[in-house]
Amino acid sequence: MMNIAFRMACSLALALSAALILTAAEPSFSGTWKLNVAKSQLSGIAYTFEKKPSGVWHYTGGGFDADFDLTGKEYTMPSGVAVIGKELSPTSWELTFRMNGKVVSKSRVSLNGDSLMWVSDMTGPDGKSVQQNSADKRISGGPGFAGRWRSGDVKGASTTLQITTEGDAITIGIPEVQQVTRGRFDGKDNPVMQAGQATKFTNAFTRSGTTSFRITTKLNGRVFADDVYTISADGKTLTDETTVTATKERTKSVFDRQ
Repeated sequence: MMNIAFRMACSLALALSAALILTAAEPSFSGTWKLNVAKSQLSGIAYTFEKKPSGVWHYTGGGFDADFDLTGKEYTMPSGVAVIGKELSPTSWELTFRMNGKVVSKSRVSLNGDSLMWVSDMTGPDGKSVQQNSADKRISGGPGFAGRWRSGDVKGASTTLQITTEGDAITIGIPEVQQVTRGRFDGKDNPVMQAGQATKFTNAFTRSGTTSFRITTKLNGRVFADDVYTISADGKTLTDETTVTATKERTKSVFDRQ
């Protein structure tokens, strides 16, 4: 479900899901869902690393731009999440992401020729971490980290989607990244909370049928992504088809009911 935004900020789940109160004969979106990594299609998102003359690195991808360096200085990204970069070696970086002073994820990025390996640990409110990884391929540019890259298949642990509803109200949480959103199916923007603080992302929830719903994600008031969630007839599978607004890139996340 991840990485339509700043790839380094993989802790951010930029496309959230929502739930409907349905009749007894219809499947319900409420419950706990686990990402099925093997069935999902999360690769193919392009992004760029560029080193500025000042020594600061610049990331661009999916309509998301952010600066960072490798000296341990904290930079606040447009989402409101902070990034702290460190150079571990000429071919390895460590990137730590914090919100409200709390670490929500940490990534080690390792360069091997035209391959870039990401190993990311996401930290929940209980302090426990889950790990995911991907091997990204260079599209152009170089040498080193500079250039344009395309994300590879995501492997590793599954993240959790928790949905509860009461009337028209919904609460959606992703505990592995300390993230939660509360709102209604009224098309109004609701702040995406992470580690107890509002990010600059918002979600608007709308019904699009008895077995599907739509989420419009905005960043600082501008549309960032569009998600359509569809539940299977037996109510056991939830599929999210995401379209990144700026690039029209698409991913698919498949969740299994727990």
